[in-house]
Amino acid sequence: MKLLDIFKSLVAIDSPSFGEDRVALFLEQKLLALGFSTRYDAAGNLYGYLGGEGDALMLNTHMDTVDLAVGAHVVVEDDIIRSDGTTALGADDKAAVAALLHALEKVITEGRKHPPLVVLFTIAEETGLAGAKQVDRSLLDAVSCGYTFDASGPVGGAIIQASYHDRLDVVIGGKAAHAGFKPEDGVSAIKIGSDAIAAMHLFRIDEETTANVGSFVAPGTTNVISSEATIHFEARSLDEEKIDKQINHMVEVLEKTARLAGGTVHNHRYRLYEGYRHHTDSPVVRRFTEACGALKIPVEFKKTQGGSDANIFNGLGIPTLTCCVGYENAHSKEEYIPLSELERLASLIEEIIVR
Repeated sequence: MKLLDIFKSLVAIDSPSFGEDRVALFLEQKLLALGFSTRYDAAGNLYGYLGGEGDALMLNTHMDTVDLAVGAHVVVEDDIIRSDGTTALGADDKAAVAALLHALEKVITEGRKHPPLVVLFTIAEETGLAGAKQVDRSLLDAVSCGYTFDASGPVGGAIIQASYHDRLDVVIGGKAAHAGFKPEDGVSAIKIGSDAIAAMHLFRIDEETTANVGSFVAPGTTNVISSEATIHFEARSLDEEKIDKQINHMVEVLEKTARLAGGTVHNHRYRLYEGYRHHTDSPVVRRFTEACGALKIPVEFKKTQGGSDANIFNGLGIPTLTCCVGYENAHSKEEYIPLSELERLASLIEEIIVR
């Protein structure tokens, strides 16, 4: 089956986050036809296994798309693949899925030697890596390293450093009072939150660190001093010490502001995913650069403040490199991928497999 036809078939199957069942069946049938054994974990992630020689290699893409890609129709003009303009294309990540299937088919049908392969198609990546966070680690015990194909930009790009990402949920307590009769008896949760935000260092902290306030909710009426407010913050950094410092700063400002005003604050911090850093001479990066070199594809190492399934796998102790897929303008109606990039990606995956 031609690569473009595989991609079109995948795009024709809607698979918004947590609605990947039909595309999972399509992929499972393809894997079984190639000789893989398959299984699912409790979350619905699809695993494929094929024996080989040497250390096991994991190849990962995600099955879901953003909701905007539902109902997509592929249009090919010259070398460019895009939607008809009414939806996103869904090349994130169906271009990678198609390229991976095509590469596997070539390697297997041509009888080329390869290591044991573990193919992992995850669900709900677009909702904050929800599928990868629920992988069954025991199903990946044999894996020595892996590749996640899920980043915009030309094929040959690789994310060698990705950020830590923390969320901070805050509930501020005040004291209700009538805003017209006795406002001085109240303690405004809204004012505490506003004063704290105004006193914080936010947005671009340094070249490696960002922080943001995403929502501020305080239900009430204008004639009552607000007694409660909920605020959601996030922080990201390529450096774990810096993200800890930023979160601690935000908490300290909140606690000090609430204390001085006579209110209370309750904070809940949790890590959405771990960061990672690969050195250019590490085995997982070397395999990638050698594969690119064999195909004369220029290599570009990148850092990102975003996350991918690779963040989760690295956190589980599996060295995993995120590789660029070739698409641009993901999550928008302007999303596209050159056919030449799709073909280049399939060739690169094939080369990574057989090295």
